[in-house]
Amino acid sequence: MDKLKPTMIILDINKPGGQVYDISDSFNARVGDNKVPLVVKFIERGIIERMKQEQLTPFMTGYVGQPDEDGKVTAETGTAVAFHGSNDNIIGTGLVKMNLPGAMFPQEGRFYGFFGLENDKGKRVTTNTVCFQVENDDPDMYFDTLPFRTELQKLLDWATAKSKTTFGDISNAWEALKKEIEDALTKGNTDVDNYLSRLKLAEERLEQYEKDLAAGKGVSQEDIDKELNPIDDRLDKLEAKEESSDLLTDVGGGIRDIFTGQISNMKARINSDLVNIGMINDVHYTDRDNFWGPDNVAETGITHLLNMGEVSDKLDFAVSVGDNIDDNNGDNHFSIKRIEDYGMTWFTALECPAAVLLGNHDDNSSHATSGATGNDYIVPDSEFIRAYRQNVNLFGEKRNGNSNYFYYDIPNKKVRVVGINDYENPNTLDSNGKLKYPRINTSVITGAQLKWLASDALNVGADTHVIVMLHCPIDGTLKDNPTDNCYNHDLLRQLLEAFKNGTSGTLTSSTTDFPVDVDYSFTSKGTLIGVFAGHTHTEDYQVINGINYVLNLNSVGCAGNSGNRTLYFDTKDEDSWSVIGIDPTNKKVKLTKFGRGTDLDFTY
Repeated sequence: MDKLKPTMIILDINKPGGQVYDISDSFNARVGDNKVPLVVKFIERGIIERMKQEQLTPFMTGYVGQPDEDGKVTAETGTAVAFHGSNDNIIGTGLVKMNLPGAMFPQEGRFYGFFGLENDKGKRVTTNTVCFQVENDDPDMYFDTLPFRTELQKLLDWATAKSKTTFGDISNAWEALKKEIEDALTKGNTDVDNYLSRLKLAEERLEQYEKDLAAGKGVSQEDIDKELNPIDDRLDKLEAKEESSDLLTDVGGGIRDIFTGQISNMKARINSDLVNIGMINDVHYTDRDNFWGPDNVAETGITHLLNMGEVSDKLDFAVSVGDNIDDNNGDNHFSIKRIEDYGMTWFTALECPAAVLLGNHDDNSSHATSGATGNDYIVPDSEFIRAYRQNVNLFGEKRNGNSNYFYYDIPNKKVRVVGINDYENPNTLDSNGKLKYPRINTSVITGAQLKWLASDALNVGADTHVIVMLHCPIDGTLKDNPTDNCYNHDLLRQLLEAFKNGTSGTLTSSTTDFPVDVDYSFTSKGTLIGVFAGHTHTEDYQVINGINYVLNLNSVGCAGNSGNRTLYFDTKDEDSWSVIGIDPTNKKVKLTKFGRGTDLDFTY
């Protein structure tokens, strides 16, 4: 095949954990595929690999065949394959696009090998072992039938139909002549006279075609051009559409004109001498009914990630702080698709280490509280683990297993970012078969997370400054009852105040489903920069018991949670997010706002 939609894989040449990286969810091939575009981003410990400085070029090598009992494909069970690229394959910082030849897919089975970078000076670095599936060359019976046919397949159908009508007579005559020649050769008829006779017959037929054309009885060049031009035009449009995709980040047409001026202004206002953390929340990317206004305008929300991506080379870290997508009517199929789109766009658009937290809308639980029974409409946590890269520690962040909550130490800056998941809700059903703790109106922080915070995430040296980020503001701080039900919010607040004040004690809760019994001991006062949240679609700042609490505005283009939700759409104020600039030396913070919102300065 000549063209496929590029797929990007993110690989760390530091080979974290030494595990085998199965990329089958993102990339597979079929025997006979050729010039298959595969986009790979190379990083090292979360830092994007800058290949041009050392003239590094990509390569991949391994075996294709049947895996053995250990899941490996070796020289005994497979065929050796290799690809060595050039400078032409480098398409951006850390990014390469390899157009893999058919030789990389010689037979059915699995590819088992590794990717890497090399130069002519002898440098060679490799990634973890990588595997993916190579299917056989039989066409897929589902994807080759309506209604699943692609635009290119439809175009080929149309062209084939045309060839059987407009050009049908010429095609049939030529096929008949070709068969005569083939039959003669098969029968061993090599008699020169006989061969010349057949050649003369062919010439006479071609002369007759020319006479027919001159007499207007056949198909003229004008007729042929008339038929071919629409094909050429449609092919050009398909090619242009494909080339417009900017490494899978050209979502919704890429950077929109209404934002270009603000992006330039934002770049100029970010102080590179500070520790800069990007924060975006409440994007609510969706196409559900018309809640966010007519014509599903919230679909444009994902383009806001591209705006932050344009300044991300100036950021040390970035967090998408929940309500990344919105509810979708019906089952969870479209929610899962939105989550996948969001994760791919986020990690592709940004040129800095990044993470994603959950909000109350992300799992589609609102539909489980409005008549849906069981978990039919709930997005399982396994989808977030995969889409938000929680199981690969992509940038060296620390998690509790594959938890959504994490902490990340910014290299050489003595700043730790702690991301809290205040929606650890279980998919437990009540006596009526309804979801007992739907995220849409219930915020849960479990004892396991509080224990991890006390013993690990907040266990830092005196010279490390800690910033805390979560979706829902802690109950009793900026908002009382920020959602209908808050479990263990009071214990989180108690723990953060103990960290700041350097005290010891025990967190306890006798709640039946969310009990807590966690000891904490902070022998010295901690340096807490602040607690940053979203959720309310408003901005606010308060100091409570010595802790800075900040509410960040919503990225989706509406005013608050009520009234005219389309107020800002298609204007320069449609998007809103912040860059949190931290000065550890002087213990100062400067919030620089993109779009709506007011810049903010405070000390800690």
